[in-house]
Amino acid sequence: MGAFLFYLFKSTLCLAMLYLLFRLCFRGDTLFRTNRFLLLGGTAGCLLLPLVQVDVSQESLWQRPLVAVEAVLTKPLAEEASAEGTLSEADADLMRLAETAGLTKTSRSETSFDWLYMLVTLYAGGAVMTLGFFLLSHGRMRQLVRRCSVRECGGYRLVIGPCGQQSFSWGRTVVLSQEDYEQNRETVLLHERMHLHYCHTADLLWMELLIVFHWFNPAAWLLMRELREVHEFEADSGVLSHGIDATQYQLLLVKKSVGTRLYSMASGFGHSKLKQRINMMLKKRTNGLARLKLLLFVPVVSGTLYAFARPEVKNAVEQVVKPQVCEPLQDTVRQDERELLEQYFARKFREGGGSVAPALGEAAHTLFVNMRNQIMIDRQGAKTDCADFIRKHLADALRKDYQQAKQSGQPFRSNLQIHYDRGTTTEAMRLYLRTVKEVYQQLRREVAAELGTTDEAALDKAFPILATFAKPKEYKKMVVDATEKLPLEVTLLVSGQSKTLKNFSLDELRKEMKAFRSGKSDMTISLKVDKDIPMGVVQDVKEELRKGFRK
Repeated sequence: MGAFLFYLFKSTLCLAMLYLLFRLCFRGDTLFRTNRFLLLGGTAGCLLLPLVQVDVSQESLWQRPLVAVEAVLTKPLAEEASAEGTLSEADADLMRLAETAGLTKTSRSETSFDWLYMLVTLYAGGAVMTLGFFLLSHGRMRQLVRRCSVRECGGYRLVIGPCGQQSFSWGRTVVLSQEDYEQNRETVLLHERMHLHYCHTADLLWMELLIVFHWFNPAAWLLMRELREVHEFEADSGVLSHGIDATQYQLLLVKKSVGTRLYSMASGFGHSKLKQRINMMLKKRTNGLARLKLLLFVPVVSGTLYAFARPEVKNAVEQVVKPQVCEPLQDTVRQDERELLEQYFARKFREGGGSVAPALGEAAHTLFVNMRNQIMIDRQGAKTDCADFIRKHLADALRKDYQQAKQSGQPFRSNLQIHYDRGTTTEAMRLYLRTVKEVYQQLRREVAAELGTTDEAALDKAFPILATFAKPKEYKKMVVDATEKLPLEVTLLVSGQSKTLKNFSLDELRKEMKAFRSGKSDMTISLKVDKDIPMGVVQDVKEELRKGFRK
């Protein structure tokens, strides 16, 4: 929910920039078709651009305001997920970024949480009201068409409305007032047919959907107004190209400019500003080279992507733990999401009645991960899209086992044994374990719906999560040399003093920990791990940290 609000915030900024750029550089051109597709393609791009993820090496002033907004919108829900042990990596990274910048508190605020739900409720209510307004306008048009006589005119329907009714077109229907039909039939009908010829209705439908989505955004409404004007300019140009006298046509526009717009979804003869339309008819045609101005979007899009980018700290795992003095043998290195997932599977294994992990070759299913982060499930392998491969093949295998157990009247006891190489990256293992958890949770939801219960104890009995971990495989030598420099960062904190080690060896880490601690038992350790670091290296470093604390 918070991520969706942040997406709305970023797309709002994109729409505002699109409107300003169009207003400053393109609005006065007579390249109507180019301007039309610029507005349509630009609005679509504004909805897609915030979904593009780009990483930068360091955080800059451009990213800090967006990081602050993202922290405000997503922090409450991220804290709740963290309390339940289900915090996603992206949300965890965001919380760490916000805490580093001093933008968030360390405890969950019930007030901010309620405020976030109120904001979402307000947004949903506004979207529903806006959609209702457009549906009402469309309903009024349909009522008008049903009340009046309709003529099929080859490719479109002609509806003759009452006197005083403004002429307009929508879809393949043209509505002319009785007055226009009797006095200005040829000109007004040709103008509305131009709207049909250029498929302006499809453009308006897209903009209506955009406004329902961005009803709160003034830029969205202004962009729709600009598109309506481009439609009128394009239709006027089409009318004049058919031989209609320009002076007589402009006089007719002046005559018809007075009136109200009752059907906001339609393309009407009197829509748009009269003076602007006449100026466009009289204006000298813009040179085709003016389309080169579209290149202005290259730096604008690049700058926007850079502003939306996240610093590479997003790809790191930073753990800060302060061990209890009364438990000197406590593990001093806080477990990252991968290890939290391992704990989750271990706990669910016990709750599901598991006591001893199956020996190698005895498990019902096996999942292997090699040092290239490729996976194999029960002798079926995938070199790419490994997460999708897990979702499909593991779900199919477990679902089949459950159906067989159900038919035979036996309890479901399908074990999954996970093996990985010490060369596997921590990022890959986080992704794969998270995917395995998603598969189990999805299948348990299916079982819960079948049994009509949401009780966790009952689900543990009916569909236990029996996933265990075998000893890490080592297909190549991954033991860390004690003198090798490691691309990690460790911060030691003792009695208010701190020291940061970067690019250190294991020998240097041992010496620094021993010297810095100097007999004190209360020590905090912060470890930052890049996503591409092999799991074997991380395990060796953590083991040294544990040894250093126990001494």
